[in-house]
Amino acid sequence: MILLFSLLVAASLARQDPLKAVLRSPRQTLREYGRYKAARHLTFGPSEDRMRLGVWKRSAEMVADENSRAGHTAELELNFFAIMTKEERQQYLGLNGTRGTKGNVLTSTRQDHPSERDWTKEGKVTVVKNQANCGSCWTFGAVGGLETRYALQENAVLRNFAKKEYLDCVYEGKVDGCNGGWMHDCYVYSANNGGRLAKTSDYPYYGSDERCDTSEIADAMVAAKIRDYVEVPETEEGNIAAIAEGSITMAFEATEFFFLYSTGLMKDMTCTGSSNHAVTAVGYTEKYILVKNSWGAGWGEKGFVRYMRGHHNCGLYQDSFYPQLEATGMADSNPDEATDYVAPDNDDRFDPDVCRDKYLKCTKEHCKNVVYAERYCAKTCGKCTDEDGCPSGTIKCSDGVCRHEHMCP
Repeated sequence: MILLFSLLVAASLARQDPLKAVLRSPRQTLREYGRYKAARHLTFGPSEDRMRLGVWKRSAEMVADENSRAGHTAELELNFFAIMTKEERQQYLGLNGTRGTKGNVLTSTRQDHPSERDWTKEGKVTVVKNQANCGSCWTFGAVGGLETRYALQENAVLRNFAKKEYLDCVYEGKVDGCNGGWMHDCYVYSANNGGRLAKTSDYPYYGSDERCDTSEIADAMVAAKIRDYVEVPETEEGNIAAIAEGSITMAFEATEFFFLYSTGLMKDMTCTGSSNHAVTAVGYTEKYILVKNSWGAGWGEKGFVRYMRGHHNCGLYQDSFYPQLEATGMADSNPDEATDYVAPDNDDRFDPDVCRDKYLKCTKEHCKNVVYAERYCAKTCGKCTDEDGCPSGTIKCSDGVCRHEHMCP
């Protein structure tokens, strides 16, 4: 009985994120909090520092709990949101469902599509942007839903279109765009203005809604114009069919879980309300849907998140759109930069039978820590074995000894 109990305890501890041990010690917690601040060059006065410590500890507990949970498929981390209050995080959203109203629009009905599609691999997705603390996600989502589809037009190139034009102009004279909006209203604005939209280099983004004046800013919609928008069927399969043809913009609920996402297949079951954030879907496989966010390349997987298929994922499929384009017959030139994102090969890192680092940023320094070496950095630290019983990176030579291949006799 004692032996069984010891084994159960050992198995439980093996699943735990090392952060759990840190949080059990007030001294280690303060030390780790200090490291977090130092790495981000953060300083606070005494009163605010106590408040920030409380926020950080709650984030740390969520990260440790989720990363220790059996069956989890995504990892969380203490990123730049870990120290922000709920109100501060809300400034990085911006979907306002009371703004947009759906009209009589086309509905995507395509049924046949390939089993997977990744527009990043085809150079049809621009680099990740950062909306900062302006609630303008709706403009980034709308532009993302346009860029790939424009690049796929005849005589077109990949174009980094201007979020700022939508921010300044869509609700001009009505409301502040940093207080939120709706994606398809962007397409309606363009359709009502000759199908136009500037490029970012001519109309740079910064997080402030200002006066709309495009009189001296060139229209970058050269090869095609925006004439309307298409509403995607409210199912996973309907969204997949639309992504097979190009990017789409999607609305969903960004939860506390989502804010702290690091890597892996997101399966968010923590939804409590309605959609509050807009993003861009740029690919899919049989396992996941690839989504581009607007919080910079320092969030998630270089700014991307992979959502596990077969789950509602906090309303991800309920409000999706893309622009209806009309070719002009004119040729565009000088394409903008494409993202260098590559989906990590880590879908099976939670499978104990596969030799993988479960922590994706392992270095030899982590091997000095027994927990990291055995549980989280097994491959880097040479602790896991392949099917032939040899450590990762080696093979069993003809004499039965495990060596690097070039050292076999």
